Amino acid sequence: MLGEPSDLAAHAALAARLQGKYGPFHAALMAIKGPITEEVVYRVAGSTGLDVERLKRDMADPEIDRALSANKALANALDIRGTPGFIIGDHIVRGAIDLDDLKEMVADARKQ
Repeated sequence: MLGEPSDLAAHAALAARLQGKYGPFHAALMAIKGPITEEVVYRVAGSTGLDVERLKRDMADPEIDRALSANKALANALDIRGTPGFIIGDHIVRGAIDLDDLKEMVADARKQ
């Protein structure tokens, strides 16, 4: 289950997508050292060109809650309890994986 900082970041990331800024926001947030707080999320949002007031409104959209709830339910059903977690073709990978192994699994899945 996501903790409060992760839940906040997930809401903000999905809301950032509505402004076409998911990639830059996600990359900037992942580069943060230290705790993720509401203040940090909004500062990063502003620095990546997001309209922070719109972001706040979008974060409260029930559709974002539904999307995150569906993701949590799927992870629970697949017994994915942490990050990272990958579904590659018919395989579930729980935890970190070597980049070369990941590339090989993706290539194999694409062949099928």
